[in-house]
Amino acid sequence: MVHMNSRSLKFIYIFVLTGLLAVLFLPGAVLSVTLEEAIKNGLEGSYVIKEQDEFVKKSRFSYISSIDPYLPQFEIGSSYIRTISPRTPASTYTGNTDTTSDSRDAYTFTGAISWRIFDGGERYAKRKGAFFVWEREKERFKTVREEVLYNIKSAFYTALGSKLIVEKRKEALQSTQKIYNLTRGRYEEGVAKKSELLQAEVRLLTSKIDLQKAQKEYEKYLEVVRSLMITRVPDPFDVEGPLAEPVFRGDYKELSDHALTAKPEIITQQKEIDRLSMVYNEKKSAWYPKIDSTLQQTRQDTRFFPSGRTDAFVISFSFPVFDGIGRYYNMQGAMSDVNAARQRLEETKRMTSLDIAKALKDYELSVQDVKMYNELVREATSNFNQLYGEYMEGKGDILSLLQSEKDLASAKESYVGSLYRANVSLSYLEKAAYIGDHR
Repeated sequence: MVHMNSRSLKFIYIFVLTGLLAVLFLPGAVLSVTLEEAIKNGLEGSYVIKEQDEFVKKSRFSYISSIDPYLPQFEIGSSYIRTISPRTPASTYTGNTDTTSDSRDAYTFTGAISWRIFDGGERYAKRKGAFFVWEREKERFKTVREEVLYNIKSAFYTALGSKLIVEKRKEALQSTQKIYNLTRGRYEEGVAKKSELLQAEVRLLTSKIDLQKAQKEYEKYLEVVRSLMITRVPDPFDVEGPLAEPVFRGDYKELSDHALTAKPEIITQQKEIDRLSMVYNEKKSAWYPKIDSTLQQTRQDTRFFPSGRTDAFVISFSFPVFDGIGRYYNMQGAMSDVNAARQRLEETKRMTSLDIAKALKDYELSVQDVKMYNELVREATSNFNQLYGEYMEGKGDILSLLQSEKDLASAKESYVGSLYRANVSLSYLEKAAYIGDHR
């Protein structure tokens, strides 16, 4: 059996702890963020989504409170009257003719339960209007969420494309470095001219500058992703995930028909029309009489705690025979609001259909660009390999080789750019047609 003293145990403990710290804080360790993680953090932390959620809660509370006019109202009140001059008999307040003494003081206590029997539809219009406001804000919440989701996807794909462009420029730098080394070797052997070496050196320096620019662009787009994720992401971090050609099947009519029935912007405007219709009904209720009922108990006396009691049940009827021209023109104004909202709905539908058509064309073009640039990369690679082989054999010229290398680097960058633009185009099409994940 092996025995270890406390000194040995302490040494092992320090060694293990040092190893763990070295792993945790290893220089160069990078936190990679996927699209799913960016979307999850962005939607959970978005300030505009939280703001709209509060508007939804407010409209819900307003709808709940709109039940109050349907409920009976209970009120209590008391008053004290001090007559200065002349003296007033207590019977003036109490109705008690048996009281013969005069008094300057009168105390009153009143309790009443009242309930409106009929109001021409005013209560119903206000409650339904509050309900449609609630529904409208819930649809606006979906619109805000879709906008945030698109912004996250767009920023992520742009950052991912920028990352791949950095990699392509690193490849271009390696190619130019290889050409420079080859040209320098030929120059030292006396085969290549000084001008060829200088041209290769210029191209090498240009590749280094391009790589530096690409790295800064990538860092800039990473900051956009970090900002949209809201939650603080520790440095350093980058984005990871596949950047492949997107696949989508759907025609314009199918997308348009779906959007015109399901898109939140359109449903929001429909709810706004319903709300304004309730405002019109509320204005129209001013043309109807109001019928109220009240059960009331009144106590009046010259003492602080009055004992004289009067009970009454009251049915009251009121109707403004003439109160100016406001009722009529208020109705006309409310109807104009309804008609204007209907026109806004048609305009929203038109813009939705147009956005879908444009987004679909952009997506189709971006997919065609991916295929064309992919073919261009193959041709540029073949051309570069051929010219590089000829130059190694001393048959080609440096200008053609450098130009072919530059064309190849440009084709690779264009291919990567077409890939991330195609994914961004599909994301916008999903937003315009309201398709995809709507959890």
